[in-house]
Order: sequence, then structure tokens, then C-alpha cells
Amino acid sequence: MFELLEANTLSTFIIFLSIAVGLAVGTALVLLLQLQRRAEVINSMPSFSNAVGQWGVVEVPFSSTSRGKVRLTLKGSTMDLLATTDAERQLGVGEQVFVVAAQGNSVLVVPKDQMQSS
Repeated sequence: MFELLEANTLSTFIIFLSIAVGLAVGTALVLLLQLQRRAEVINSMPSFSNAVGQWGVVEVPFSSTSRGKVRLTLKGSTMDLLATTDAERQLGVGEQVFVVAAQGNSVLVVPKDQMQSS
């Protein structure tokens, strides 16, 4: 009888110890994940520098002597940006352009045909 009582006590102790260890490890993991998330910098706002190297479409026609608008998709967001060009001709609505630089609050673009001839 004494051995049976001792076996039940040992089983109960092992069960409680397992639960305590599981809770401690789970709590430690949750705290580590929270610390890691605090350290991450999440910036989903697209900026002009993100536009460099992207293809866009002319929305408002322009030439080297005027400004227009191009539409780009940056980080999943569609944006209309002011644009300039060094091209010797006017860029028309619907024409594909490549962004080569960000200058202040606008982007410098070149037409697709100029990219292919290089």
C-alpha cells in the first residue's frame, strides 16, 4: 500500500513538473518574440528612393522643358509622381518609362525605347 501511494505521488509530481516546465518555456518564447518585434523597424511607406530602378507609365505628358506625372507601383501601392526627363522628345500618355533618379520631390525618367537602345 505504501509503495502504491509513493508511485501516485511521484506520478503527480512528474505531471506538475512537466506543466511548470512547459509554461516556463512557453512564456520565455513569447517574451523573446515580443523583444524581437520591438527591435524590427517596419516601414511600408514608399519613398522617392524606392522608385529608382522601377518601370512606370506616363499619366501626364511632358518633355525636357516641362514636368509631367508617371504612375508606379511601389511596395504594393500605386503612386503618381511628378517626373522630368532628359529625352529629346515629348513623352506621351501611356508610354512606359524607367526611373533613373529621384530629385527632390520628383523622379527623372527615360523612355523605354531609350533603355533598349543602350
